[in-house]
Amino acid sequence: MSIYDGASKIFTDEQLLNSPTFQRISILSRVNPINASNPVEVDAALASSLLFLVDALDNNAIQFKSKADENALLQMMLVCHQVVAQMRPISATKH
Repeated sequence: MSIYDGASKIFTDEQLLNSPTFQRISILSRVNPINASNPVEVDAALASSLLFLVDALDNNAIQFKSKADENALLQMMLVCHQVVAQMRPISATKH
């Protein structure tokens, strides 16, 4: 069960291309890329981002206009937490 209590919203390509936030994220991904195939780098980036968001929420530095907005951020934070906290088996592949 999702903590997001609103219906899933479908975004068109045009909406994403015209989104100032999505444009900013796209630029940041080119300026400061993360090696998505390196689990250690991904975990470090997610954990760092998650800690900043937790601190901001704990200090009421982020304000929401609706519960759905708050739940959307919490859902993303939940996914980040689960990715970072999951146990990964050691690879059986020998190199």
